[in-house]
Amino acid sequence: MAQSPDPRGPMRASWLALPPEPWKNGGGVTRTLAADPSGRWRVSVADIERDGPYSRFLGYDRVSVVLAGDGVMLQGEGVFVALRPREPAVFGGDALLQSTLVGGPVQVLNLFVLRGAAMASVTCSVAASGCCEAGSLPAGADGREVTRLVVTAQEYQMSRVAETRGVANACTAATQNDFAVILDITVQESVSN
Repeated sequence: MAQSPDPRGPMRASWLALPPEPWKNGGGVTRTLAADPSGRWRVSVADIERDGPYSRFLGYDRVSVVLAGDGVMLQGEGVFVALRPREPAVFGGDALLQSTLVGGPVQVLNLFVLRGAAMASVTCSVAASGCCEAGSLPAGADGREVTRLVVTAQEYQMSRVAETRGVANACTAATQNDFAVILDITVQESVSN
């Protein structure tokens, strides 16, 4: 997996230039935009070119947003999830799912948050139903750090702040002109000795 930068200030890059990595299940490729070194969360963009099994991530909540293409239907035992363009969909990573493409290949932004260790808010800038939450933190957890990613069809920006209240003002100009997915990922701040 690609190393995730650890900026204390804003960082901007093209996710299209990131090297593709094989999926966990070997059925396709993904590009990792950012990942927590402790494994509490990860954000990537997957290229899905054919129907097939969807990778399982036990203990994680997932949020997926179709960035390009018509969509993907996920179905498993008692579970049905529709991944639609520009709408976040939250679901458990534990389910054994099969994917069916709607109209051809897609690119899907995926967020994985470890339940009990991270939580996230995902907002799509131009969608009426474009907001959801995933994951959780222990009650009363102090010292939180928030990572904000703003992802468009071709690039992403990332910044980190020490407190949640500083994140609301960190939105970039990309969301004013283009469709963007805004991910605010919160973890308990690491304590250094």
